[in-house]
Amino acid sequence: MSVSKKLYPWFQQTWSELMLDQVPHAMLLHGQAGIGKFDFALHLAKALLCESRIKDKPCCECEACHWFDAGNHPDFLGLVPEDQFHLLPHEMMAGDDEQPKKSKKKTEDDTEKPDKKVSSFIKVEQIRDALDGINTAPHRGKWRVVLISPIETLQAVSANTLLKTLEEPPESTLFILISDRLDRILPTIRSRCRLLTLNRPSKQMALDWLALELVHEGVRSDSSHLEEVLGESGGAVLDARARLLKLDDAVELHQQITFDLLKGLEQGSRIDWLATSELVYKAPMSVLLIGLERWIADILGQQQAGYIRYYPTRSSSIIKCAEQANSNKLSEFWRLLLDARRHELHALANKVQIEALLIRYQDLFK
Repeated sequence: MSVSKKLYPWFQQTWSELMLDQVPHAMLLHGQAGIGKFDFALHLAKALLCESRIKDKPCCECEACHWFDAGNHPDFLGLVPEDQFHLLPHEMMAGDDEQPKKSKKKTEDDTEKPDKKVSSFIKVEQIRDALDGINTAPHRGKWRVVLISPIETLQAVSANTLLKTLEEPPESTLFILISDRLDRILPTIRSRCRLLTLNRPSKQMALDWLALELVHEGVRSDSSHLEEVLGESGGAVLDARARLLKLDDAVELHQQITFDLLKGLEQGSRIDWLATSELVYKAPMSVLLIGLERWIADILGQQQAGYIRYYPTRSSSIIKCAEQANSNKLSEFWRLLLDARRHELHALANKVQIEALLIRYQDLFK
């Protein structure tokens, strides 16, 4: 979603309740991944920097809004991992060669070292460089806006540096922090922010929106397929859209790996954990854990309420697994997965982790 477009319909109510003239020095937007929190944050940042006198901001017409869209607003600073630079405004503007100072430097560095793997963490120097430069007055209007996403990718040193700034925030600086996983954030950082929950759309709203998006793109799909993809995406409507429109090669790859993982999990006690781990271990640990978590959630749902949420097309296998799995072991495994999700960003060997989890999975049926 371009920063000049309207908000997603599922955020309209939340937006209408915000009072831009009474925002705190730090807001923490949190909710499920894949529902558009980053787009909401950009819309908020743009509205705060908008120089129009109209009530319904951002106006998308004033000089400040144009600067924001071009990624050149001097009072906006977006801090994201290298692998998310494309989400910042300058990357959204077709034909825009001017990039924000921080991002431009990073792009040049990457050009010089084409084989360098991009980081999935916000680096310490990014935080230090940004926070060192916010003690002066804003260049244009009343505010400077610093957007940091996702906040859980801050390493310990960076998190402590941010915490010190939040404890004594500069008068004219507003922080917008974004998180997919509130449980990973330092309680001291959470306590210094106003929390704003961004909820995913209802199932029907998501399906209606997806149907319109596909019509707009000239793609045909029946309602049952839309429902299947949305369910497998856990209600993450933007992830579902990316899958349906094949917008992201990584999404396609992760979909295939999840398919291979589920094919193994369907075997229950007969799972070939070694062969399955060999097929899937190169995926990000988060992708593997989400697939496992949703599969176990469906088995638990079937055992406890006869309800399958994520993978209804695999209901026969889920029902069979639910009949054979030990309920106590299943609950223990669920807690193990929740704990693993808290540490999924740690630099541990994926293959070793997924092998251990699949061995534990096989044990559920003994």
